Amino acid sequence: MRPFGARRRADLLELKDVEERMKPFRRFYVGVRAVPVDRVVGTEGRSGAFTRDFQPRHDYSRDRMRSLADAFPDGGYPPIVAVKFGDTYFVIDGHHRVALARRQGTESIDAEITEFVSRVPLPVGADMVEVVLRQLEQVFLEESGLAEARGGMRLAASRPAVYLELLENIQVHGYNLMRDRDRVLAKAEIAADWYDRVYSPAVRAIRRDRLGKDYRGAPDADLFLMLHHRRREGFPSAGCPSLEETARTARGEGEAGKPPRSRRGRLQ
Repeated sequence: MRPFGARRRADLLELKDVEERMKPFRRFYVGVRAVPVDRVVGTEGRSGAFTRDFQPRHDYSRDRMRSLADAFPDGGYPPIVAVKFGDTYFVIDGHHRVALARRQGTESIDAEITEFVSRVPLPVGADMVEVVLRQLEQVFLEESGLAEARGGMRLAASRPAVYLELLENIQVHGYNLMRDRDRVLAKAEIAADWYDRVYSPAVRAIRRDRLGKDYRGAPDADLFLMLHHRRREGFPSAGCPSLEETARTARGEGEAGKPPRSRRGRLQ
């Protein structure tokens, strides 16, 4: 599977990317329904054959579309086979029919639909990176206990690995907290203590010292981990400074110690 950001924005979204990264939890057969052509945004295995707006990239696809136009001059094509995510559809069979319907200005096309129900709906024209990150954010909030402890909160990050590291950070905090208090703590109780006594003070320090300006709008979660890494690297020579103290020392150091950036401008 290609990494996030590797797919060109003009490409169709690949169903396998959605299935593997968004981990849908239920699927059910809907039957044949008329679906809006402009909400067909993805494919199973044909992203190289058509652009995002279903323009054919190869001569054989254009020839196939001409044959379809001759066979169905008034439209009324046989139903395509599609998978539904939220309000969007991925074509399993019938790519040329969708392409021809778009070219002819047809508003809807019949489709045999199987619907996937995921925690986060896939918006029309979705950027897969943003959609998957939003999905992973929800999984992180639930797995960490923050969804229960701080219901309705958001904790945005730039890449999937950030959520994995934050979860590990909370788990380590929970281990130390239970050792100090000499009792077993609920997941939500650990998450609340981490958020109130570790994460939030560090984020306030980041904002107070305007550290984010040096990182071109990186999410707070990324900056929090950057401070965590710097603090860990400085110990014990720096006397185990707090994250707030680390934020003060980080501000003004310019490019020194900045995390590398991806081609899309995200932290690596």
